[in-house]
Amino acid sequence: MPQSDYQIDVSQQFTPRYRNYVLFILTCGYVLNFVDRQVMTILLEPIKAEFGASDTQMGLISGLAFALFYATLGVPVARLADRWSRRNVLAISMATWSAVTAACGMAGSFWQLALLRVGVGIGEAGGTPPSQSLLTDYFPKERRALAQGVLATAPNIGVLVGLFGGALIAEAFGWRTVFFVFGVPGVGLALLLFFTVKEPIKVKPQGLEADRSMMSALSGIIRLPSFFMIALGVGFAAIPGYGLGVWSPSFLVRVHGMSLVDAGLWLGIIGLSGGTLGTILSGVLADRLALRDNRWQLWIPAVGLMVALPLQALFLLWPASAVFTIAGKTAPVALVFMGLSSVFACFWIAPSYAAVQNLVPSHWRTQASALLLLVFNLLGLGLGPLLVGMLSDGLSSFGAASVRWALLSSLSMGYVAITCYWFGAAKYRSAVD
Repeated sequence: MPQSDYQIDVSQQFTPRYRNYVLFILTCGYVLNFVDRQVMTILLEPIKAEFGASDTQMGLISGLAFALFYATLGVPVARLADRWSRRNVLAISMATWSAVTAACGMAGSFWQLALLRVGVGIGEAGGTPPSQSLLTDYFPKERRALAQGVLATAPNIGVLVGLFGGALIAEAFGWRTVFFVFGVPGVGLALLLFFTVKEPIKVKPQGLEADRSMMSALSGIIRLPSFFMIALGVGFAAIPGYGLGVWSPSFLVRVHGMSLVDAGLWLGIIGLSGGTLGTILSGVLADRLALRDNRWQLWIPAVGLMVALPLQALFLLWPASAVFTIAGKTAPVALVFMGLSSVFACFWIAPSYAAVQNLVPSHWRTQASALLLLVFNLLGLGLGPLLVGMLSDGLSSFGAASVRWALLSSLSMGYVAITCYWFGAAKYRSAVD
């Protein structure tokens, strides 16, 4: 790839005000993306009760059933976005996943719901990679990690909306209504995005490195120094992340005796406040520290996980009898450790996405993001919740505490992620320097 392709800054096409507008629209879309994905988390218990499902089945429907098609279709859809229009692909995908989410409320059996969740995964395959690629063109290099960090706050907002809002709606109107309420708005936002967001002018690839097929493009991306280590780091960090994300409400209900609404409220507040702080802070730190030494782009995720994993273990192990009172209501002390860990557990997100975007030429950016998300979702979303569900069923002799030991076991995968980030930092520095 000619060096000039890396140096052309297409972000100068847009005013700072319009860039921020696009960032706002893309972040709102990602919020709905994550709400529609995350809503199963707070509905596990009522859906399990209605359909008589096991923990393994619920782990399947909340993880692998969604992630398998979401992850694998993400790569060809991303190639279409790179070669056609990222804006158009994103708008079509958003309308699709939102409509199918609404249809989940009409499922008559467990397997019908599982099939519809596959449909949501197919729709969401064109969500995140085009958004990340668009932001890379809209923002100059020195502001990309922060922009990616703002986009990465969307899951934290989605956690609050999905967990607390979903619990309130489910308690008042039943779990089926939750899917209708969260699915319909995405269709309107898709139309707004299509008519108001511009597709940046693309730099056309030249020379021998212009990708002639999807496989040649993916092969070129995988061969980029440090990409493989970043992808593994993201994937193994996501296993305990999604395991906790999906099963924490059930853990609080079963082990700590909390109501579904209270569990959704506390976890939603923690996710929004701690997660948002962590993603923004990690983006700012990466932008600043990488100016001194580019290895910090991957060291920051490693350091964040080193702090987060012990705190998550304390959340799982703290005695249920230890409680505190706030606003006249009691809550487990264990939530304090969950709150602290939520800040550092997000440190890998923005620096990892920005690092990959910095590595690749412009005509591979959406495909590189999709390839990263392929690993992230197959390992994290696909394996994380399913692994916890299978372990919980296998440890059923512990009764309600089986989910505690299942979650604790999944944390070990985070230390594999730390190793990948730490040893991939040197190769990353040599590549971007």
